[in-house]
Amino acid sequence: DLQHASPATISRCGMVYVDPKNLGYVPFWTKWVNGRAQDEERVVLRSLFDKYVPPCIDRILDGIEDGKAVARLHGIIPQTNLNMVTQLCNMMAAMLPSDTVDEAIIEAVFVCALTWSV
Repeated sequence: DLQHASPATISRCGMVYVDPKNLGYVPFWTKWVNGRAQDEERVVLRSLFDKYVPPCIDRILDGIEDGKAVARLHGIIPQTNLNMVTQLCNMMAAMLPSDTVDEAIIEAVFVCALTWSV
């Protein structure tokens, strides 16, 4: 478990440890969306992600809405932004038809998955 290891231990093992707080959720999303088969679908998914996910995560975790500080939402189970995006990707993978490029269907599935994952 590297969570409690010292930097010296990690360097002796030849590993590079990056704290999840510093890494963020965008690399996970990028890898997942690049794994999708159709180019048109990837373009739509990227635009939907940019439209919905950062504002939702900012509102939930940081209490920021339209650039202004508001009351943070209180969750029963604490989650990180990476947990939320991982759940979103898993739900999208399960719900999204593999043969569709219809933007309306992709957005409907995306919003449904976003509602239940974030």
